[in-house]
Amino acid sequence: MTGPQLFSSLQDLPPSLGEALGELVELEQLDSTSDEALRRLRAGQAGNCLIVARTQSAGRGRRGHRWLSPPGAGLYFSLVREMPLELTDILPLGPVTALALRAGIADLGVHGLSVKWPNDLLVGNRKLGGVLIETHGDAPARHVVAGIGLNARFPAGLMKRIDQPAIDLASICDDDLDWPKLLPSILGRLLEYFGLYVEHRFAHFQQEWKEFDRYFEQDVIVQTGDRKTIGRVAGIDEAGALLVRGAAGLSRIVSGTIFPSRRDVGPKP
Repeated sequence: MTGPQLFSSLQDLPPSLGEALGELVELEQLDSTSDEALRRLRAGQAGNCLIVARTQSAGRGRRGHRWLSPPGAGLYFSLVREMPLELTDILPLGPVTALALRAGIADLGVHGLSVKWPNDLLVGNRKLGGVLIETHGDAPARHVVAGIGLNARFPAGLMKRIDQPAIDLASICDDDLDWPKLLPSILGRLLEYFGLYVEHRFAHFQQEWKEFDRYFEQDVIVQTGDRKTIGRVAGIDEAGALLVRGAAGLSRIVSGTIFPSRRDVGPKP
C-alpha cells in the first residue's frame, strides 16, 4: 500500500514543539532508535532528544521480541527525556506512554483505540503500536528512553510476518487521516503526559487507563515466565502493577503478558 510520507522532515515540526523536544536526529536507517539513544547516552551525549528512523534493521519490542520496521510502513522513534524519577517510578511510564500514544492519534479523529497492559496500543484484539521503556543513569539525572513503533501503512504480505495479531492505521482510517500531523500530534501528547507524570505520578492516569483498557473487567490469563495467573482484570495500581482478581484473591503482577481467557472476548461495554 502506498500513500503520503508519514513525515517529511523533523525540521518541519512546529518550532515550539521542536524546541521542547531538544536535539532532533533523523536517519534513514538504524538498527534501533533506542539502541542509538542508549549509545549516545553512554558516550556522554546527555540531554533531551528525539531520534527517528525511516526503517530499522533490528527494532526491539518487549521481552526480546523483534519489531518489524519496513521503510515507509510505520513510525519508529525514541524520545529521550531527563526525568527526576526513582527506579520504582519507571514501571508506570509504559502505561503512561501508551495512553499518550493513543491520545495523540485520537486527537486526529481516529476512533476505537484501546490500550493493553503494560504498554500496547490496540484496535480490537490486534496490535497497532508498542512501547519499550529503558533507562540510563541514576536519579536525579536519570534519562528515560521511550521507544515507540506504530504500524501505519504496512504491505499486506509483511503484516502476515508479525508474530501476533496486528493492524495498521491505514486499515482503519486511510484517507480520513491527516498523515503529516500524525507525528507532531503524538509527540505533543508524549511531552504533555510525561510532564503530568513527573508532577502527579500514575494516580493522575488511573481513571483514563480504566476507560481505555481493552481488558479491564475482562477474564484473562497472564503469563509470567512459567507461571499463569487466571482471573479478571481489576485495573493497575499506582505503582503500575496489573491487578487480577482470581479464585485465590487479588494478584499483583509487575511483569507478564495478557491473553484473553477465551477467543470471543467482546468489545468493552
